[in-house]
Order: sequence, then structure tokens, then C-alpha cells
Amino acid sequence: MNFFKFNRAGALLRFRVMANIAGVLSLLLWLVYLPIKLTATNDNVPMAIRLIAVVHGFMYMIYVLTAFNYSLSVRKPFFSMLGYLAAGTLPIASFVADRRARAEFAAMTGGSQLPQ
Repeated sequence: MNFFKFNRAGALLRFRVMANIAGVLSLLLWLVYLPIKLTATNDNVPMAIRLIAVVHGFMYMIYVLTAFNYSLSVRKPFFSMLGYLAAGTLPIASFVADRRARAEFAAMTGGSQLPQ
């Protein structure tokens, strides 16, 4: 299983998984949590809705670590690495970063080592 291997393909797979998780949680944060939080009176937000922000915060930290690991494993330039790190903050950007990382990895390896 490539997920647990400490090579480029494993780093890409871990990054892709966390980019998708961070993207979904970011969408939930922007489209569910924030509208409810901003329209609630007296900070009366249900606990299930509050958990979206907490889970997003923890998962974003893991996303940053996996993006950093991927960027170092494929030797990305510094500003490109910052782009991958910042992609978890916007709802759609992490999905774009996932597609871009996969395309760059395929070009770098000739498509032979792409994880499924």
C-alpha cells in the first residue's frame, strides 16, 4: 500500500487524500458553519455545527504537514510550496492543488508511478 510508504508516490497519495478532506471541510466551513454562525443570535449555534470548525482546524494542520512533506519529497521551489500550503484555506483551491500536483507528478515520472 503506497499510503504508508515514505517515497514520492506515498507523499503524493497522502497529499491528495488530505487535500480532498481539507477541501470538503473548507466547503462545510464556508457554506454551512459561517452563515449559521453569522446569523445566529446570542451565539446560539448547535454543537454539531461548531464541530465543523474544530475538525477543520485539526485537519488543516495535518494538511499543512502533508503538503510540506509532498513539496519536500518532489523538491518544489519555496513559493510553489507556499501555494500548496495556502491552498487549504480556500474552499476550491485544495481541489485545484490536488489536480495540479497529480499532473506535475505524472509529468515528472512519466505517469508510471502514479498512485491509484
